[in-house]
Amino acid sequence: MDRFALKMLDFWSLWENQGSHAVLGSRSVGLGSRSVGSGWTDQQCAAILDLFHRQRQEIPVFGRFVEAVKSNAAAIRYPEDLVFLPIEAFKDHQLGWGPPPSARQLFRSSGTSAGVQRRAVHSMAYPDLVWERSLEFGQTILGPLNGKALLALLPSYMDRGESSLLAMLSFYMEASDLAQGAFYNKNYNSFTRDWQRAHLEQSPVLAWGIPHALLEWTRSLDLEPGSADILIETGGTKGMDRTWTEAERRQCWRQALGSSIRLGGEYGMTELGSQAYRLDGSKWEGYVFPPMVGVGFYRADNPLEWEKTGGIGGLNIVDPANYYSVSFIQTRDLGRCLPDGSLELLGRLEGAEPRGCNLLHLQ
Repeated sequence: MDRFALKMLDFWSLWENQGSHAVLGSRSVGLGSRSVGSGWTDQQCAAILDLFHRQRQEIPVFGRFVEAVKSNAAAIRYPEDLVFLPIEAFKDHQLGWGPPPSARQLFRSSGTSAGVQRRAVHSMAYPDLVWERSLEFGQTILGPLNGKALLALLPSYMDRGESSLLAMLSFYMEASDLAQGAFYNKNYNSFTRDWQRAHLEQSPVLAWGIPHALLEWTRSLDLEPGSADILIETGGTKGMDRTWTEAERRQCWRQALGSSIRLGGEYGMTELGSQAYRLDGSKWEGYVFPPMVGVGFYRADNPLEWEKTGGIGGLNIVDPANYYSVSFIQTRDLGRCLPDGSLELLGRLEGAEPRGCNLLHLQ
């Protein structure tokens, strides 16, 4: 393992004994109470600030943006003063520093109606180390994968390729002692057949699916999932016949699959190395991130100001999994902090470009 990888792992190790989740708002921080940095120790905050300044200096696009927002950027010393790069920058720039190209893999977003040329690109360093950590956290929410059947219905991702979601789930399949693991394009019969086979072999199913494919699959479904089965919805609502809220989709899956299955969701995107999960019956009402991820909420009408405590705002995310790209990202997703410290996702900012990672809508 080279010195760059060891440095990244050493940074991540600061959060090794902090538990299995990131609670938003366990500590008040400046203007953004229940904001980015909540729950971090002083040592962790100092490390995050050091990473911010290193990325600002090493990545020209990020550095120029920070200087344009704050002319005294070198004086930033507190989490609430961090500057977050708009996520659109990943469409026009390869944002990275540190290790050589041989340590990196390029991942591209699923794209929109604007075309393939507008797909975001993330040059991720040491993806296997990122997925190893991702698998460890995912199992704290979803349970151990060993002995399960991991079935992934992801047609649009398989059509486009270069997907970080496909790479992550492929790693899960290879690194776990699964009863079975497979990807499915639009071969719904095979998806159902393998689910039924898992039942015959008494293997719990962990199924992943994108909403438009799940909708087509459930329209002519003959399957009764068991109480140990989990369905994880991911990838947003592109391709659906109309705008569906998350509640409407969940009701649809319930009607088709019955009340015994546990429903959950994954929130992630090409530009992040970390994922957040939500699962029925867990101790958390909303989505939870790994402990080293920071989430803050900016005002929808002013992306340079924090939203008031408890308010709905756009998501600013600190993701140290992006140690050698950009860890400080301003998304176009809306959310708020729930009373238990988890994250509620509430759609997209008005006028934001449709994306696959999260197309929930305000109800």
